Amino acid sequence: MSPMAFHRWATHYYKCRQDFQCPHTFSPVPYFLLCRAIELGLKSKHLEDKRQPEVKNEFGHNLVKAYQALPVEAQQLSESDFSVLERASAIYASKGFEYFNPEDALTGYSRFPELAALDGITKRLLAL
Repeated sequence: MSPMAFHRWATHYYKCRQDFQCPHTFSPVPYFLLCRAIELGLKSKHLEDKRQPEVKNEFGHNLVKAYQALPVEAQQLSESDFSVLERASAIYASKGFEYFNPEDALTGYSRFPELAALDGITKRLLAL
């Protein structure tokens, strides 16, 4: 797969997030869509000089690891934004946005990062 294809798919996930309307007070779906967009966007940058199996094996679903492996000049997140990325990555890598976790529900999803902040990070990383 080309870097362009990965980036295109990243923008598709972001578009799905924009179009997502939830009738309930909470859903993990927007978090998943944003994290998938970030993952594919970061991987698209790494695919410019690495092969897909290498990128997959090196980063898996670890958003922080993929971000930190970018050239320093491409690392554009502030310290607070990076903290949001770390929180999201920990949940995303463990499939926490895909499967129901009673502990998260009981704690009011308090370990989840602020959705608007994650959205802003996604836009910047995808340069939308």
